[in-house]
Amino acid sequence: MSLDRKPEILAPAGTLEAVQQVIEAGADAVYVGGKGLNMRQHRASYNLTEPQIAEAIEFVHSKGKRLYFTLNSLILDSQIGQLRSTLSMLGRVTPDAIIVQDLAVASLAREICVQIPLHASTMMNVHNAETALALKMMGFARIIPSRDIPLHEIRRIHEQSGLEMECFVHGDMCISQSSQCYLSGILFGDSANCGRCMKPCRWQWKLVTTRGEAELPPQSQGYLLARKDLCLLSHIPALVQNEIAALKIEGRMRSAEFLAPVVALYRKAVDAYFDDPAAYATNAANMQQIFAQRVHEMTTAHSFSNPGSDGVEISGKREPRFFNHAAPAPGVTTGHNGSAKPIDTMPELIVHVSSTAVAQAAMQAGAGAVYFCHEGYSLHGPAPAADALIDFARHASSTGVRVGVLMPHICDERGMAEWRRRLHELSSLGNLTIGVSSLGGLQTARELRYRDLLGDYPLNVANSIAADELSTMGAARVTASVELTFGQLAEFMKAVRMPVEVVAQGPVCGMLLEHCVLATARGESPQGVCSMRCRRAAYAMEDAGGQKYPLEFDRRCRNHLFTAADVCVLPNLGRLLELGISGLRLECQLDKPETVAVLTRVYRQALTRLKAGETIDTDNALAEITAATGRPLSDGPFDFRSTSPTEDREKDLVRT
Repeated sequence: MSLDRKPEILAPAGTLEAVQQVIEAGADAVYVGGKGLNMRQHRASYNLTEPQIAEAIEFVHSKGKRLYFTLNSLILDSQIGQLRSTLSMLGRVTPDAIIVQDLAVASLAREICVQIPLHASTMMNVHNAETALALKMMGFARIIPSRDIPLHEIRRIHEQSGLEMECFVHGDMCISQSSQCYLSGILFGDSANCGRCMKPCRWQWKLVTTRGEAELPPQSQGYLLARKDLCLLSHIPALVQNEIAALKIEGRMRSAEFLAPVVALYRKAVDAYFDDPAAYATNAANMQQIFAQRVHEMTTAHSFSNPGSDGVEISGKREPRFFNHAAPAPGVTTGHNGSAKPIDTMPELIVHVSSTAVAQAAMQAGAGAVYFCHEGYSLHGPAPAADALIDFARHASSTGVRVGVLMPHICDERGMAEWRRRLHELSSLGNLTIGVSSLGGLQTARELRYRDLLGDYPLNVANSIAADELSTMGAARVTASVELTFGQLAEFMKAVRMPVEVVAQGPVCGMLLEHCVLATARGESPQGVCSMRCRRAAYAMEDAGGQKYPLEFDRRCRNHLFTAADVCVLPNLGRLLELGISGLRLECQLDKPETVAVLTRVYRQALTRLKAGETIDTDNALAEITAATGRPLSDGPFDFRSTSPTEDREKDLVRT
């Protein structure tokens, strides 16, 4: 632990007035965004115009301080021109760093404004040193790590990577893992990864059982996912001890009058600690002041351990704003399945499963590839053992079926060690596909000489330049972002230069939580002795409209909140195939063998008919799917209604 250098106090600003006031209040640096391509897009009167950005940088630099610019939303192919223009502008006005989520921003920044340092946004969800090292090789100078790992793990990432760590210390926090919240995008078309989250986590929810005998806990209804605000004002020594380089305050959509006092309190605390560390104690009057102006109740979140019930405010008494209260009713667009002529190139039919028994059923029903889930959902059995996977993969290979294993969506320090061991155990399978959910996972698999690497959908690949970056790092194929509409996917497919797989059927994990809803509702600590009631019944979260979202618990006690309705492209399958996708993926990791057999057979028959130029009996196929799964169906993110086949043809003619 060094007391030679104070951590930077980094303040937010959404207006020029806020820039000036937070600097005057004692911030060492400020972060701002432009009018587009950043994670705060709800208030048109906030964020800076190009002239204001230049003025803000000039002011901040005149005070000897620093300004960082947020380009931290996902980028669509239709936005690449806007991105290039923004980077050119930044090259002229020279902020002190660019905060990045999408790999396309990093790629083009190296081309257009290479002199500006890159900081990895918390939306890159860095959990492990392997990912930090991969980003270091791409030219990043600082990491804003996951908000769901403790400070001591963040310190180890810093020590192993040599990169600076910037941590949130105050303000509004998401309860979902960063960049792994898809409900808003799928339900409303407003992506949380593009700064337009509709905040379903702030709804009133009801915890219900869908199967099995279980007594519901006393706090089974309320604002069960409403994360309290983060506050680490009383923990400055711990932040310094863990070598955090920058203390980041959240709030770019807050007023200057709200932000300046918060910045001043953190300035006082840091200065007081460094003036006399041996005598330092948290100032009680300062804590009273921070409490007096809070929005939500406050927590230390995951800074030291999983906060459990202390991390959420179930009563909802301090919820200031709601965008909506429930999801719209799900529906499937019964549409147009492409042209009547035969389709020459058919995608591979991929089935994502949890066990070898389900994989066998999928293979017998016509799957061309099988992917094994490694989340370890409590009611669906652990991931198959290595020897079982090896035996199945060798048998499948002899029949021409490709086999893959998918790493968990979240791999922290422990998770990466376990995943590396699994890859070593499977190393005798030279033709195995490895699905990766992080850049560190990609780098690890490549180092172990696996060749068929899939950039899975937790990487949120939404544009062709990001796909190119993953290809450069060794990916052979990618899964498209599960938030892309049909129109956005079509734009992506026209520009991408590598095989693209699409999630076409099944429930999608809409939120991935380190928080345990069931333990919190029962008043149990996730860090303590648990009664393991998640193993006794199946649970769901019910919204105010009565829709039930399956809630799955994995082997690490993470909660996976799935969509209430399964994505189903079958009525529009022909349109999807015309885009040239390489793989059609069925998400069946929650289903039994007999259910998966039906789903696989229905899609295999549909593909066969479309290949021959024949029509699909859509009504009968949908009835079979619904009867097999017992779940409602929807377009998911694709929103097939918004782009009719006639409009597709007209757009193609215009482009021609």
